[in-house]
Amino acid sequence: MKPSVATAIGVSLMAVTICGAQQPVDSFGDPLPQGAIQRLGTLKMRYGSVSALAYLPDGRGVVLTGPNVDIWDLAAGTVQSSTQVAKTTLTSVEMRPDGKVMLLGDASGIVYEWDPETKEIVRSWATEQAGLRSARYSPDGTRFLVAGTSPLGYMEYDLETGGKTAGGGVEFATTRCGAIYGPDGATVIMGGGYAHLLEHRVLATGELLGKFATNYEAKEIRLSPDRTCVLVGVESCAEEYKLSDYSLLHRYDPVPGEAGRCYTHGFAGMRNEAVLGLRTGSIHRYDRVSGGEVLRWMAHPSVIMALAVSPDEKYVLTYGGGLLVESDMDAGRPRLQWDRHGGPVQAIAFTPSGDRVISGSEDATLRVWDARSGKSLLRIEGATLGAYTLAVSPDGSRTAAGCKDGIIREFSLTDGTLLAELKGHLGFIRSLAYTHDGARLVSSADDGSVRIWSLKGDEEPVVLKGHLGGVLSVAVSADGSRVLSGGRDGTVRLWDIAQAREIKQHTAHRGWVEVVAFAGPEGTWAVSTGRDGKVARWDLQTGELVADIDNGGWTYDMVISPDGSRAYCTAATGANCWNLADGQKIAELRGHASGTLGLAVSPDGSLLATGAGDTSVLVWEAPAGQ
Repeated sequence: MKPSVATAIGVSLMAVTICGAQQPVDSFGDPLPQGAIQRLGTLKMRYGSVSALAYLPDGRGVVLTGPNVDIWDLAAGTVQSSTQVAKTTLTSVEMRPDGKVMLLGDASGIVYEWDPETKEIVRSWATEQAGLRSARYSPDGTRFLVAGTSPLGYMEYDLETGGKTAGGGVEFATTRCGAIYGPDGATVIMGGGYAHLLEHRVLATGELLGKFATNYEAKEIRLSPDRTCVLVGVESCAEEYKLSDYSLLHRYDPVPGEAGRCYTHGFAGMRNEAVLGLRTGSIHRYDRVSGGEVLRWMAHPSVIMALAVSPDEKYVLTYGGGLLVESDMDAGRPRLQWDRHGGPVQAIAFTPSGDRVISGSEDATLRVWDARSGKSLLRIEGATLGAYTLAVSPDGSRTAAGCKDGIIREFSLTDGTLLAELKGHLGFIRSLAYTHDGARLVSSADDGSVRIWSLKGDEEPVVLKGHLGGVLSVAVSADGSRVLSGGRDGTVRLWDIAQAREIKQHTAHRGWVEVVAFAGPEGTWAVSTGRDGKVARWDLQTGELVADIDNGGWTYDMVISPDGSRAYCTAATGANCWNLADGQKIAELRGHASGTLGLAVSPDGSLLATGAGDTSVLVWEAPAGQ
């Protein structure tokens, strides 16, 4: 089949030449989108979706993504090839025992033998099994077994003739994982749900030998290397059963409840271990003799959906949270490590010097970057449960992070030391802003309050109440006398700090107000935006709505240029730039691999930074134009 445009983010970042000139690249040598000057972090080994993983005998990785097969040099972290094999999503992969070809199955029921060296289909079969979940070689290599949902059951075919040799139905309501051959190749073990999870049947006759295991649904099933047991991932753990009498050998249960859901697993035969990938993003090694845990480590920010153990059992390849990771089995850490966030970037800020960018992520860390070189200068841990908003002190020495646990944490930007914890809010901290003398910090949270903290002394914070629901954004006026706030009640409110009272209230938005800001000549405008996609401009003296701009959809963040003339708003995979005076769009910036969540503009207005769900930050030259 023809080589295809890869769906892997890492694959799509291949160097290209445009109009005879080399496209700008980031610090890792990967191409940048038009208008961007740097990427903070990297998109290497990131995928939008992966259905299955495998290893070639030489240790290279095999990734099924959509209709494509990608081959990776995992030692270097580079993709060697991406080939479209099918017309629809590939759902299953298994290497032939000699390692020369692999058996692939797609969702429509077509099965392929594919040569990873020539990138060619050796042969293919159109089976009767639509909704195909699995395709497996028989132990003697003469047949293959498929299983799926339409019809619900299994079928066996002869490799040489393509003729159907067996088939049968099951008593499940559904199947997620398909079927595998039993120990001698004369039986089939199929996984499903809901009353029971596993059925063991004679292939030739369909005779039911046993049905066993109960835990809602079988996520994945594998036969043990010694062919005596079957491992099944279930709703809250993984369980290994003896095939001799269907009794439970071990229950591998590292995390209580549904957090321990096991979508994928594997065996390390030489180690005599079971290897699990869990909903938590963690990998767990278990000894099959004692049933005890050998090692665990966090490899992903969220659920692991695919796993494969390397032929030499030194590594385990996993996919979860959009990231492909190969981990050292003994050390419990990634084989390759890049400076990047492990979760979506929710917040960004520039330092006053304009040459540093601070990013806050759901991975509970902050990073300090050189905006132009892309170098990670400092990694700060301790933003418990994730940093969802950031502010940088006017002198550039400190950053405040609003965390999911309801605590504001202030860190040194010199060495990452935790300087202070401000406690009092309940729920997510949604927004932060220093006053311009750096003596106070204004915050808002899901508890419906705005708080003004004194950073000098032990004064109790001033609490501003009035919003009905969470307060999602705050902004401080240039003279430090007033605060703007916006919240889930759809209102924009103006407060007098000294008197701790509400001055004005605006109600033109339909839905949550995500962001508020001062703008215009001498800060005489209030600008707000949010769920309704409207960018509203208010005259703070008269309280009138002067103008509104349609940004096109839910707007998560907005920043105003230092001169007060422009609004940058999150939009799709980048940002829109608007002229506030006449409401005209100046530019569209696009280039992230997922939606943009945060924005920041440099103090001189020359640079814009965008953070996204793809875990990276893009730095852009501010668009030209009025």
